[in-house]
Amino acid sequence: MEMQMKQAIERIAELKRSDIGPTEENVKQKVVVPILEFLGHKRESLEFEYRTRRGGKIDIFIRNVPPDCRMIIDTKNYDENLNNHIEQIKEYTFDEAALLTIIANGTEIRIYSPLRGIAFERSLLYSIKRQDLSKESVWAILSNLLHIQNLQSRNVLKKIEERERQIKDAMANEDLLTQEYEERVEGIDSDIETKEEEIEGLRKQKESLAEELRIKTSEIWAALGLPLDLFKIPAHPPQMVRVAPPPGGAKARRVSLRELVEAGLVRDGQTLCFYHTRLFQDEQAEIIASDNKVRYKADGKAYSVSELAKVLLIRHGFKHDEHGVAGPAYWRTKEGQLLRDLNEQVRKQHGY
Repeated sequence: MEMQMKQAIERIAELKRSDIGPTEENVKQKVVVPILEFLGHKRESLEFEYRTRRGGKIDIFIRNVPPDCRMIIDTKNYDENLNNHIEQIKEYTFDEAALLTIIANGTEIRIYSPLRGIAFERSLLYSIKRQDLSKESVWAILSNLLHIQNLQSRNVLKKIEERERQIKDAMANEDLLTQEYEERVEGIDSDIETKEEEIEGLRKQKESLAEELRIKTSEIWAALGLPLDLFKIPAHPPQMVRVAPPPGGAKARRVSLRELVEAGLVRDGQTLCFYHTRLFQDEQAEIIASDNKVRYKADGKAYSVSELAKVLLIRHGFKHDEHGVAGPAYWRTKEGQLLRDLNEQVRKQHGY
């Protein structure tokens, strides 16, 4: 970059809001047009207020480029939120079959290009801050994509293909990472579910012991003809104070098999089939609503849906650790409905 142009670009990067002004016309004339001129575009090749085929208005349409390298530019007020205009520039892009679409306000320049198999809002090639314009790496990006010579020679197509590969690789990595962490979260949820079942069992034992104590104490005093309630002493041991759960971020309430039965979504004794990537017709279990468990037909034992799902995932080679799993995601009715989806129906009905 020659020194004179570098200094001019630095001046644009260092402009204050008061230097530019609040309107989109200010942004267009004091930021965008000068940048285009530095990129080899002559002012007479810039068509302002260009009308699209459907009557929309594009702030700048670039002429003198091949049909498959069309570029359109939409400018906004200095402080305008660009996110609010993505749908609009998407329409402009497809109306004009544009290869590149730029949208800019006083602080940011975004460059979009319709990428194959990717939603337009995810087809953002670069987001550039105006204050970074003087950086060599940033100016190289602008030159590779927007310089008149690279548009006319169609070299820009190769640069977009390179960026498309990078973006698709990043999306694939994001999907893998998301899947990994969702599985880990599911495992934690399953462990929580198991602990909750253990706590519920202990609570029932506690209530049973309290009732047993009441009966036996009453028998002692009844043998003397003295009813226990005449002593006006507690017949039950003091109750433990429950600690309120921490505020915010509570996970979705667990839905029991009894609730599914009461909602008419499944039947007590109904057969479920194990499901993961495909349906395992031979791996079946019957609902035991009263115990919130299922009876595995292969061994006749009762398991929680998460416990049995974990056993079968390991048995069939889908899982190689002892972390828990979210069981409702792995059991399907003969009508093809996952327990997980039926649970969501109950949560919505009750506002959980």
